Amino acid sequence: MYRPPEDGGGDNGGNAGREQVSLEDLIGRFKGGLPPLGFLGGGGFSLIVLIGMIVAAVIWVASGIFTVDPDEQAALRLFGKFDSTAGSGLNWWWPAPVGQRDIIQVTQTRTLELGFRSGSEGVSSVVQVPGEAQMITGDENIVDVGAVIQYRITDIGNYLFNVDDPGDPDRGVSSGRPDGRTLRDVAETALRQVIGSRTIDDALTEGREQIQEDTRLQMQNLLNFYRSGINVISVLLQNVNPPEEVRDAFEDVVVAQEEKERLRNLADAYEADQLPRALGEAKRITEAAEGFKAGRIALATGEAEGFKSLLEGYLNSKDITRQRLYLEAMEEILPGTTKFVVTGEVADGVLPFLPLSSSGSTGVGGGQ
Repeated sequence: MYRPPEDGGGDNGGNAGREQVSLEDLIGRFKGGLPPLGFLGGGGFSLIVLIGMIVAAVIWVASGIFTVDPDEQAALRLFGKFDSTAGSGLNWWWPAPVGQRDIIQVTQTRTLELGFRSGSEGVSSVVQVPGEAQMITGDENIVDVGAVIQYRITDIGNYLFNVDDPGDPDRGVSSGRPDGRTLRDVAETALRQVIGSRTIDDALTEGREQIQEDTRLQMQNLLNFYRSGINVISVLLQNVNPPEEVRDAFEDVVVAQEEKERLRNLADAYEADQLPRALGEAKRITEAAEGFKAGRIALATGEAEGFKSLLEGYLNSKDITRQRLYLEAMEEILPGTTKFVVTGEVADGVLPFLPLSSSGSTGVGGGQ
């Protein structure tokens, strides 16, 4: 049995005048309209109000449960001020009006068009924006430049609360987010600075890749300075053209440069073909010359050694050596002829007789 508290009136005290209330009576009263219960203190609260408050509080607290997808992040605010971020999965944060949460996709690659605007989905038309596209090069020429900037959100706290931006309704960018007007101004500023430091030939031909990378770096530096929470993935130049009035002349220049490049490639190919052949021929001639040189040196060395031997013999026996040299010289002068040696005795005669009819014989004497 539940016993209500004592009634403060009366002088007899004790348990006199107490009303005994059973659990069944309580349930009956609840079903019958739940009139105020005196044992609650007489404050006017009913059980339904108390239960309603508890249920409302539970519902309010439970409404703070939320889910963040793997490609999203949540920025959590407390009384309107940024507090922290929440990653993917099941999370809880103070419900409104105490807390607020902003869930943003962070893995999505977003794009910004500069110098032109593409048509709506299914429409292939492109609208030029001369105020953004026309730029001056370092050699004081005018070019129309179109570019596409690809970027991602890396820090949603900085992205949502650091830059006061009017937004870009055409791209679905809400106010206060830096990829609205801020990102467009940063892209235009960086691209104008890079184009202004290059010649028109760089912008129209081989310098495009370097221009893209330099522009990306310039943009990232500015966005980091603003603490925008944006990471620039790439800057892609779409069209880089001279103004319409001089476009034909510039196209002729481009054609001439392409022809120059083609002829240069042909010359490089011819060089690649002929140079190995010339090197091989030069090597062959060099080796032949080295062989001839070695032969001549060996021959000269042999002749020098022979001359040294001859000199030694001459110094030891001058007459004999002189006679031998004379005979050897005659053999070289008169090859294939019959030779006669006339001694002193025969030479002293009146008419020495030489046997001219005896070919191939060599004789010595006075009567033969």
